[in-house]
Amino acid sequence: MAVPVWATAVEVDVAIVGAGPAGSTLAALLAQRGVRVALLDREAFPRDKLCGEFLSYDALPVLAPLGIVDAIDAAGAPHITRGRIVGSRRTYEFALPCAARGVSRLFFDDLLLRTATSHGAIRLDGTAATTIDATRVNDIRARAVAGAWGRWGRFDQQLGRAFVRDRAHRHFGFKRHYRGDHPRDTIDLYAFPRGYLGVNAVEREITNICGLVHADRLAGHRGRWDAFVETISREEPHVGALYARQQPAQEGFLSSDPVIFRARDAVEAGVFMIGDASGVIDPLAGNGMAMAVQSALLAAPFLLRLVESPAHRERIEREYRRAHRAFFAKRIAWSRRAAFFLSRPRLLDAALATLRGTGVAELFLRRTRASHEDVSALAERWFC
Repeated sequence: MAVPVWATAVEVDVAIVGAGPAGSTLAALLAQRGVRVALLDREAFPRDKLCGEFLSYDALPVLAPLGIVDAIDAAGAPHITRGRIVGSRRTYEFALPCAARGVSRLFFDDLLLRTATSHGAIRLDGTAATTIDATRVNDIRARAVAGAWGRWGRFDQQLGRAFVRDRAHRHFGFKRHYRGDHPRDTIDLYAFPRGYLGVNAVEREITNICGLVHADRLAGHRGRWDAFVETISREEPHVGALYARQQPAQEGFLSSDPVIFRARDAVEAGVFMIGDASGVIDPLAGNGMAMAVQSALLAAPFLLRLVESPAHRERIEREYRRAHRAFFAKRIAWSRRAAFFLSRPRLLDAALATLRGTGVAELFLRRTRASHEDVSALAERWFC
């Protein structure tokens, strides 16, 4: 998108770097309140993005007042009501307590960005952020700055964030859209050594297969995801059977920068982090997009306070860190425990043999999601 002439030297209340679900939701929430918001992203929208494309039900109370839920339903995003964990020899099935949605990032992110713009946010997609601090992005001056650039960005290194130095916990994601016979009301998790796949339908009769794998499994593949899929299909017949039922619906695979599951500070050098920039939940939890949306709602009141009372920055930063940790830290910890089993197919099969009738899936869903009451309370305080 072409950058307006005035955008090279503009002053706003809040500048947001990254227009994914966290950044665009935050922009919409603030702009709706009359806050002057500039929303930057280095990519022009619409654009595709690596993601499991599963929108958990605990995001919907935030999105419904913005008209997003009606829009994704009108686009044919399927209602997902069941889950399956597929091991080498056993399958564990369970019901979701509420219907989630399967929605592609190509559609969802563009919808959120257009919604933010409709409320008055300044749209600067196709604009790379090259410099950032607590009150400035490029030549855009702001009372507050939010970082929403995802799991890994150039500013993570520039800000000296500790997690970027971690080499032991690096994973990589890969995704491709397919056409096949996957049930539209079900999300599946498939295990393979040192990784796993998530499978669910999205709009346009498409099935998304998205995987996560530890970096040490990719030696010799050199980015050839088709060869890697062939390898895990040979290792695990249930994975091979899955891919055999699908026909590719896009040219190739999307892959990610490193995904590192380490603690992150919610504020770095005065920049308020939201979405994956503030903390990464393991994708198997199916709560990444919901947490991004919720983090925007959680951050919005703190940023509004900072805009109105910049002299109280230190206290506002401290309170946001505390609120973010209380809202998200336990979920992230629970997701890592489950990932230990899902990336070890033989151990998973042994665990699945003992799970039937135990309610463990329901427990996991509760531990990796915000309660309806907590999200609704946040939403009511903001929208009412």
